[in-house]
Amino acid sequence: MDLDVVAGGAAGLEDGVDAILRDDPIGAYPHMDALSREDYRARVETWAARVRRDRAQTARIALELAQQAGQRHGLADRRAHIGYYLTDAGLAEFAARLGARLNWRERLRLRSTSSLVLAYCAVVYSLCAAFGIVSVRMFEIALPWYGQALLAAATALYANYIVQSWINLHLPQLLLPRRMPRMDFSAGIPDSAKTLVAVPCLLTSVEGADKLARTLERLYLANRDAGVGYALLSDFVDAPSQHRDDDEALLQAACAQISILNARYGGGFVLLHRPRRWNASENLWIGWERKRGKVEELNAYLLGGPSPFQTAHGDLAKVAGTRYVVVLDEDNDELTAGAVAELAAAIAHPLNRAATGADGREVEAGYVVLQPRATIALSQDAAPSRLELMIHAMVEIETSKDFRADKPAVHIDQDLFGQAAYGGKGIYDVAMFHRLTHGRIPENTILSHDVLEGGMVRAGVVSDVVLRENFVPTFYAAMRRSHRWMRGDWQLLPWLLPTVRTAAGVRERNTLSLFGRWKIFHNAMRMVLPIASLLCFVLGWAASAEPGLWTLNLLAIAWVPAAIGLAIGLVRNLLAGSLRSVVRGLWSWLSLRSASFIFGVDQAQTAFDAAARASFRMWISRRKLLEWTASSVMATQRDPSLGQYLRMMWFSPAFAVAVVWMIARVNPPALSSAVPFATLWSSAPVVAWWWSQKPQGRGRAAPPSPA
Repeated sequence: MDLDVVAGGAAGLEDGVDAILRDDPIGAYPHMDALSREDYRARVETWAARVRRDRAQTARIALELAQQAGQRHGLADRRAHIGYYLTDAGLAEFAARLGARLNWRERLRLRSTSSLVLAYCAVVYSLCAAFGIVSVRMFEIALPWYGQALLAAATALYANYIVQSWINLHLPQLLLPRRMPRMDFSAGIPDSAKTLVAVPCLLTSVEGADKLARTLERLYLANRDAGVGYALLSDFVDAPSQHRDDDEALLQAACAQISILNARYGGGFVLLHRPRRWNASENLWIGWERKRGKVEELNAYLLGGPSPFQTAHGDLAKVAGTRYVVVLDEDNDELTAGAVAELAAAIAHPLNRAATGADGREVEAGYVVLQPRATIALSQDAAPSRLELMIHAMVEIETSKDFRADKPAVHIDQDLFGQAAYGGKGIYDVAMFHRLTHGRIPENTILSHDVLEGGMVRAGVVSDVVLRENFVPTFYAAMRRSHRWMRGDWQLLPWLLPTVRTAAGVRERNTLSLFGRWKIFHNAMRMVLPIASLLCFVLGWAASAEPGLWTLNLLAIAWVPAAIGLAIGLVRNLLAGSLRSVVRGLWSWLSLRSASFIFGVDQAQTAFDAAARASFRMWISRRKLLEWTASSVMATQRDPSLGQYLRMMWFSPAFAVAVVWMIARVNPPALSSAVPFATLWSSAPVVAWWWSQKPQGRGRAAPPSPA
């Protein structure tokens, strides 16, 4: 048989399917990118093979369904798009017309997010409760019933995130990663999807303004064909007065950097700077509502409201008429090349555009926010600390080709629940975001707003677009940031209630999605984990007749799932012939996995302080709920010396001594289990200082280059 004839026949069939799909009633298919169109054709081919029909006939059935939906609901409705039946919620109707049955993965995808969240939580919490109860029953805990109940609850909490990691370790083997469909913006983003890249920031120094300009420049160079604008959304740092002596110099330095970029690249760069406002709660002059306020005021301005900016400098034509905004932090310049156009192309696709219910307050399908998949990278601007090097080595051994995968990676939340928690970096629809969030959050109450806003607007992840983020360089900076995040997470707890207070001061029904509420609850419970961990170890040592087995039981559930993940990473790296990275990664893995035990006391103290401080401020003082130190400010602060670490973390060795003394009095056989942990807790200040140092004579490990 002539192979050219066979190839020509196959191409003809593909062209026939393509021609049918190009009649898409909504008109989107011909303007999608090549990979998205190929995905649609592949799905037609797969279904045709399953039901043993002609591919063209199968494609026509999808087209007929879309045409009928267009006649019923109008061509602006997402159901009038053929992809709705090939890849989305119309799959069941499409299968029924073909006379086929959906497989379990397809049925899972069609379940509502709420039902999936409830099922996932039921599995996780049942396993944790069972572990807590069985552990207390197995190891002969000599406590009254209420003590045993407390220990079982603490053990269940300790197991909670470990059990989730165990489940999430195996879910990627069951879930299939999906490439999010997108339009073809390879020739540049059209005016109908005009996009602005916005970087909320603080003007802290002349050197800081130069660094911010370099961030914008790197973003531009990686996305220069997109034709978008790049804006700094700047505030001054908090101050006891409205103006400081160096304000004008900093503002002029930032304007000068924008002018240099515009002269170098022919325009496209903007500085939008807000003045300080008096905040009685903070007793300071600050930028209104910090980053959340910057984004909210920018949205109102883009939609035709009055300008909130003291200074608007640069190529302002790039701002007017903006439909989508890509918001990034000031150190988020390491994105997949072409990421801005990819994100805009994804959010502009009819299946990804947000669709609200009848009341217009809840998103039923699509997304208001799409974000890249995040991973850890080494800083390009400074030599890394030991902590950064270990984290980088651990990421290398646990992942592969993480900067840009050939295919989308599995993202548990996105591929299981169809959405993800918002991390504050991504592209959003300006009008829809403003409509769903404006006026819903009272002033001076919310510090960590991203997860809350994500629950209001519905966020997703474009998993083949990657954002490489820098980890904080020192243990001190990491703990300060963790404390800030914990306070912010705790302040979101009122949003779990059936009714919430709005910015106008009235109470209304809480329309936050179940997924959003679960993420708030999840983050708050994560704060309790280090406290529960200490409690179940210490109570077990004090009351168990078999303290050694009790300790091994707790260690096993913590280490076994992680060790399986390590084994997978080791095999993958050894097969790739990277022995050096395996050795370095193994040591880093062991060190960082031990961190929760080394710094367990300090983490528990930090979590308790954050919860207590946030609770006092929320319900008693009503002050300092927006207390926050920017990462750029922390980066300029000198890391504490060894002596300062010892003074800051004195409670950890003191707690270790107290535990050993108590165990020696109440249950001496448990000393062999308690002393190793007490030794780790006592070493915590020294380890924290050591990890924070920059090793001498070691070059910076180069991050993986884009594939």
